[in-house]
Amino acid sequence: MVIKNKIIRDPIHGSIKIDGVFLELIESPEIQRLYNIKQLGFTHLVFPGAHHTRLEHCLGTYFTAYKAAENLNLKEEGKKIVTCAAILHDIGHGPFSHTLESILREKLNVDHVDLTKELISGKHVIYDEKEKRYIDSPNVFEILHKHNIDPFQISKIVGGEPIKNNYLSQLLNSSIDVDQLDYLIRDSYYTGVAYGMIDIERFLHTLTIKNDNLAVEKKGIEVVENILMARALMYSSVYFHKTVRIAELMLSKAIELIKDYEPYNFFKMTDAELMNYLRNKNGFQNEIATRLKFRNLFKQVYAKSKLNLKKDQINIVKKLEDVEFRRQKELEFEDFLDIPQGHIIIDAPFKEIHLSEPRIDKTDILIVEDKGVKKISEFTPIAEAIKLRSIPSWDIMIITDERYRDKVEKNIEKILYS
Repeated sequence: MVIKNKIIRDPIHGSIKIDGVFLELIESPEIQRLYNIKQLGFTHLVFPGAHHTRLEHCLGTYFTAYKAAENLNLKEEGKKIVTCAAILHDIGHGPFSHTLESILREKLNVDHVDLTKELISGKHVIYDEKEKRYIDSPNVFEILHKHNIDPFQISKIVGGEPIKNNYLSQLLNSSIDVDQLDYLIRDSYYTGVAYGMIDIERFLHTLTIKNDNLAVEKKGIEVVENILMARALMYSSVYFHKTVRIAELMLSKAIELIKDYEPYNFFKMTDAELMNYLRNKNGFQNEIATRLKFRNLFKQVYAKSKLNLKKDQINIVKKLEDVEFRRQKELEFEDFLDIPQGHIIIDAPFKEIHLSEPRIDKTDILIVEDKGVKKISEFTPIAEAIKLRSIPSWDIMIITDERYRDKVEKNIEKILYS
């Protein structure tokens, strides 16, 4: 008996119907792997309920894209392309989601979006030769090819690149898109914070197309304000929570200090595989894996925003956004204070954050009024006000093992700004 559709129960959207090509896509190794990748990395160390996965988010994004396409009365071809892109948009995520993004960018000059596009276009596979013999399902590229769906068109939408019908790309990559709509409400639900309460139905019913671009009818301004505020608050209170960031920095440092590591091998792993790999290493990697297991994290010993720094100090912080300069400064601390390698970590996150999430302060939403189009800033000051918020609250942070706190604190400014 051939199964024609499945109903998946989702705590956010209710019943999600999966049929056609999507039945095969959810069985692909690329999507099945996402069962084992936490949506929010180490956020569960602060918000214990945050154990949801990338697979749940991909299903939610697919469902939201489908509803948006229905409301916009898209043709079947456009609807299929954008919903395929939605369900596949995160298959390139490595262990703990965004946590290792900076390492991929440094070593390979790619991020999870680039890796997603390469998986969709068949340039890479997510499994190794030993695993291949136990995998019965075809990969994503093979499934798309079987159904005569252009993988390169899907890749362009995932990457937010301009295409013939530009609104299709904008549905997944714009100031407010189906990806953000799902992760804001989903992450809010699982973390237990109230910031992500969004009237998705209202927003989707005010969404429209104007001059080949997505726009919102004037009656939807209030819900747009709500979404922009929710995004800003979720980033400052959840996604860049200090303790979450410390755990991420510790894991990144453990990977960074492995000699001759192959970044592609890490991105293929799941969360558990990576932690097991680190536990089986000696020295610093084993220490970090154990600390993360038992939540014995490094401590913040210094944090400042640019508002509290002098001009020459701001210049140093700007230089610290460069990986090599930052590592050199960490070594200065370790050498001067006789601290073991890896136990001083400097965070200057501005550049990394905006590379990892370029939509973080985007507010260029078009509003349709009397058949004309205006920017949302012409209707409400909230959009511009959000751009002024600093995320995270620090421009420079230093963390270390509690054992070294006293001597680090006594020498921070002398070493950091020398």
